[in-house]
Amino acid sequence: MYRSFAVCCLALLVAGCQAPRRDAVRLFAAASTRDVCEAVARDFTQETGVTVEVNPAASSTLATQIDNGADADLFLSADAQWADYLEKRGHVAERRDLLGNRLVVVVPADHDAALDNLEGLKDGRFHRIALGRADVPAGAYARAALKNAGVWDAVEKRVVEGGDVRAVLTYVERGEVDAGFVYATDARVSSRVRVVYVVPEKLHPPIRYPLVRLKRDPPNPAAARLYEYLSGDAARKRFEDAGFTVVR
Repeated sequence: MYRSFAVCCLALLVAGCQAPRRDAVRLFAAASTRDVCEAVARDFTQETGVTVEVNPAASSTLATQIDNGADADLFLSADAQWADYLEKRGHVAERRDLLGNRLVVVVPADHDAALDNLEGLKDGRFHRIALGRADVPAGAYARAALKNAGVWDAVEKRVVEGGDVRAVLTYVERGEVDAGFVYATDARVSSRVRVVYVVPEKLHPPIRYPLVRLKRDPPNPAAARLYEYLSGDAARKRFEDAGFTVVR
C-alpha cells in the first residue's frame, strides 16, 4: 500500500513539474528576426505570464527540423518557400504574411569601398563576397539579384557561403570578406559594417516573412495567443523599430 501511495505521489510530482511546459510556446524564427523576436517574446511573457522559447536559425534548417518532429508551435520563415514546404507536408494549422525586408550589400565599416550598382562587384576590390547558402532565403534572394543583374557568372567563383544571414554578417564584421549580402535589418544591428548598396526590389522576389501556427496534438492554446500577439500593435512597433515592414 505504501509503495502504491509513493508511486502515485511521484506521478503527481512529475505531472506538476511538466505542467508549465504545456503553457510554454516554442517559436522557431528565421535568423534575421532573432533579436526582435526575443524582444517581442519578453513583452508577451511579461503581459501574459506565458514563457516563450525562441529558436533562431536558417529558415531551411528550422523547416527541416519541424518536418522531422521538432517540438515547435510557431514558425516565422524568411520566405514563402519553407512555409509552403511545411504546408505541403501537412504541418500548418494557419499562416499569414507578417513582415517585409530589404536586401543590402555591406562592407566592413573601416573599408572605403563604394558601390553604385551590382556591376561594381566585378571590380577587383571585391575578392570575396559572402552570401547565404542557396537554400537559405537571404542567399536565394542574393543569387536571384546577381543573376538578374547579369553579374553572377563574373562573381560566382568569389562567393563565400555563410550558413545563414547572420553568419554572412559575421564574415563581413571580421573582415574575412570584402562584401556580403544581408537584410537591411541585420545591417542595423552592427556598427562594424556599412551599407554601400540597397538592392532594387525588382531584382529578386518580394521578401516576405510568413508566420505559421503549426498543428499540434493536443493543441497548445498559448501558441494561438502568441500567433495573434505577433500581429498586434505592440509587436508591430517592435518590428518597425527594428527596420522591418509589417505586412498586416
